[in-house]
Order: sequence, then C-alpha cells, then structure tokens
Amino acid sequence: MCLTAGSKFTSMMEDVDDAAATRFAPAADHHIHIQSAAVSAELRRVAATNPAVVAGLNPLLLEDRSGADALRELDAAGIEQGVLLSEAYMFASVFASGAQIGDRPALTRRENAFNVEAACASGGRLKAFVSVSPFADFSHDELDHWISAGGAHGVKLHLANSGFDPSNAAHIRAVAAVFAKVNHAGLPLLVHFRPSGDYGADAVARIVDEVLPHAPDVTIQLAHAGGGGGLDPVTVEVFAAFTSAIARRLPGTEQLVFDLAAVLVIDPHDAAAAGRLDRFAGIARDVGLDRLLMGSDWPTLCSPRAHVGLLLAQFPFDDREWRTIAGNRASYLDS
Repeated sequence: MCLTAGSKFTSMMEDVDDAAATRFAPAADHHIHIQSAAVSAELRRVAATNPAVVAGLNPLLLEDRSGADALRELDAAGIEQGVLLSEAYMFASVFASGAQIGDRPALTRRENAFNVEAACASGGRLKAFVSVSPFADFSHDELDHWISAGGAHGVKLHLANSGFDPSNAAHIRAVAAVFAKVNHAGLPLLVHFRPSGDYGADAVARIVDEVLPHAPDVTIQLAHAGGGGGLDPVTVEVFAAFTSAIARRLPGTEQLVFDLAAVLVIDPHDAAAAGRLDRFAGIARDVGLDRLLMGSDWPTLCSPRAHVGLLLAQFPFDDREWRTIAGNRASYLDS
C-alpha cells in the first residue's frame, strides 16, 4: 500500500482493490526509480530549502534505494520486469542546491553507472535508462560514453527538472539534438515533457513538428501520458494532442507510447475528475490500448502494487481492456 503518511493521495487508498491488483499484475513496470546516496543527499538539500518540491510525496523519495529494493517491490506486485530511470539529471536540475553539489559531470556519470550496474546484476529483470539534462554542457559527452560503453538500455529526459521552455527555440533545438543522437544509437527514449510553466496543445504541436521527427526509428515513451503526474485538464489536452499526431501518422509518432505512471485524480468520485477519467479512456481506446504502458513512478507516490490498484479503481476500462493494458510490454524490453 501507499506509504505516504498524510499525503493528498492517502484517501484514495480506500478505493484500492488489492485482489484486482493481483489479478491484473502487469508484465512490466515501465517507470521506477532507484537512487544512490548522492542523489538522496541532493534531494534532502533541495527539500530543506524548498519543502514544496516534495510536499505530499512518499518519504521514501528521500532515501537510498537499490536494485534489490526494486526487485522486492516488483515481486510483491507479481511483476516480472522493471525499467530503472536514472535520476542523474538531478545534478544539473534547475532545482539543484548549487555549489554544494560538487563535480556535476562526475556525479552524473556515477549515478548513471549505479543504475546500469543494478540492471546488469538483475538477470535481465531490470533495464536501465541513463539520464542527462539536455541543457547541461556535458550532456553529449555523457551520452557518448554510454553509447560506447554499453549497458544502458535507453535514455531518460526529465525536461521539467531541466527547466524546459517549449516556446524557447534554443531549448527545442537542444532537445532535438539529443533525440537525433539517441536515435542514431538505436536507443529508446523516455521523456517527461511537461515543464513547470505553460504547457498545452500549442507546445505539443511544436514538439511534434520540431522534436519527434529526430527520433523516427526508436520507441519514444511519454512519461505520465505526456503530462507531469496527475490527471488534470492539461494532461487530457496534451494526451489528445499527441494521439491526434499519431492518428495523422506524423513523423516520429509510429513508436510513440504512453506510460500511466501517476496518471491519477485526487478524488475519482468528483464529477469533473470522473469526466477526465472517462475522456482519457475514450482517447486511449481511439488511439489503441497497445499504446499504454503500466508504470508506477515508484516510490514517488506508493508501491507498484498499490499503484496498480489505484489505476484499476479509477479508470473505466473493463476486464478485457485491463488484461490488454497490463500485458503490454515495450518492445525495448526484448532487446
């Protein structure tokens, strides 16, 4: 169950059907995080100066977590595989604590290695995505290292933490350059596009036109279904915009998929929230349920098992549809 004491999501746990979570255990959790002591220390510094950044989230977010911890969580949920998304981008984040951090390139390399080593030790159950900020001056050197060294299964971009502004042409070019490099290497991408500022269909149109075409040959997984966590009106709007691009068969959308990590409402009994859940489900049916991937964002809110229960309790998919969604596995898991 969710471990977040006093979080805004606590009341939602009353609706979780634990038996259903077991019955529809996903084939994979496509969105989980481990972290070394260095990231934990940085997050605690950030939390000390800006408590709002972690308000209402799981306290485990500030604690070290290993590959073995991730495997225990997956076992408890009956999930075979998990995708480790490195938090190395934290060291170049706009929320970073400053000069106290130290050698950012070296810390980024070590955190990415921490994830890759955990995946290598898992017997194939865990796959590691390394991460960078596309705006850091060392980002391409870091990507070149992992493309050459091997061990990384993909690349994670957390553009909100990187300070992404979709109206900034230089930012669009920088993200597109990373897409092109990663596509050339044949690695999938997992991207949190939603920034902390303005975001909506206009931003998606620019991303679709100027970024996605640079990675036409690899899976592009949109974290949080294209949003930033939660299912607010903006998330529904951008999900619709991305799926419209798929329907129009625009370049870079052929392998576009969406994970459901933290795609939840606070109160599913609220009429407006229920309407968003219905609207999202309708859009998903139109684009094809094979485009949806289960993911929990563990440990941000709760355990993978509890997260499955929350999704099952909130979305109006029937059992047949849930079996399809739970059984979806990103193609990159087979490589």
